[in-house]
Amino acid sequence: MKTHAPARPWYCRDDVVDEYKTTLQEDDEKLPMLKALKIIRAIVVNVGLIAGWIYALYLGGDPTVITLFALSVVGAYNGLELGDYLALLQAYNEIQTESDTED
Repeated sequence: MKTHAPARPWYCRDDVVDEYKTTLQEDDEKLPMLKALKIIRAIVVNVGLIAGWIYALYLGGDPTVITLFALSVVGAYNGLELGDYLALLQAYNEIQTESDTED
């Protein structure tokens, strides 16, 4: 017997969403705590990357090369963080939908 998986947006990886669903269901983890930890992690990493970017410019590095590299790293990191965050929200929404249909 095959269970019907909900339609997920293209930007939410199935394995990540399933892992978050398992964590939210079994560990009774609260979503606000996960969201807060993800936001704090993103802030710390972004501040570190931007500080390194400014320090490299301060030391006299080529602004064009350093800026292109730094923007690509910051953009890639934030893209990954956004995808992970959206997968968490998708898992939470699926759990809420499943609990609403069971009631």
